[in-house]
Amino acid sequence: MNASAATLKNHPLTAPREWKLKILLLCHIVGAMLFASLFWPVTRSYWEMIDVAFFKLINSTLRDRPNWQIFWALANHKLADWVEDICVLCFFIAYVRMAHKSLRKRKVSELIFCVLYIGAIIYFINKTLFRENLDIPRLSPTLVVDDSVRLSQEIDWMKIKDDSSKSFPGDHGTTALLFAASFTYLAGWRLGVLASLYAAFLCMPRLITGAHWLSDVIVGSGTITIVFLSWAFCTPLFNRFTNACERFFNWIPTLKKWTVLD
Repeated sequence: MNASAATLKNHPLTAPREWKLKILLLCHIVGAMLFASLFWPVTRSYWEMIDVAFFKLINSTLRDRPNWQIFWALANHKLADWVEDICVLCFFIAYVRMAHKSLRKRKVSELIFCVLYIGAIIYFINKTLFRENLDIPRLSPTLVVDDSVRLSQEIDWMKIKDDSSKSFPGDHGTTALLFAASFTYLAGWRLGVLASLYAAFLCMPRLITGAHWLSDVIVGSGTITIVFLSWAFCTPLFNRFTNACERFFNWIPTLKKWTVLD
């Protein structure tokens, strides 16, 4: 059997759509324990110490360093979100281009799923559930820690987000963790390491300027990522969507050229 035939034989369209119930349950248990750790009095005190120590460590690097301030101010600006999104897209484009030519439409389908699923989580969970309904009041570091460096005061000619009265969970952190975790699941751990390093960088602008605590990312965004990605990859959802999307692509004659590109 040649390589092409072997690839087609192992095509995801032929793979069984299983419920991975043990992993699904484990993810919910881990997510629940992680979430509870921030609100249980015994463990909350540890998170508070970690949060304050981490913020003081990274925020202090901004003091009396104009060039460093400008760099993180630019990284914090809304326009930087577009650049960051393009970089994320480049990761997925590389993932598609590295695939066997017979699987490229499948990879594009997986990319579409990830983009739509991450977008839905950010809108319905972060913004609608946490921001509008649960309404968990939590002041960001710059509103709590005395003598913190406020970039909005140091660089007053640029609009910078360095405070929040509802910092939990972090939207940027959730997006970054969802991207890193889903990309690692699809592309493997080698490329996943690069994606994870980039995701860590994406979290830094809001952390270093004091718009979010470290626990907003680890606990808040981490819980959302663990629970909702388990529903994507431990249920038939991912396979059913990508299979349907790939079949739709097969109906479009112009996209058949993907299978013959080298």
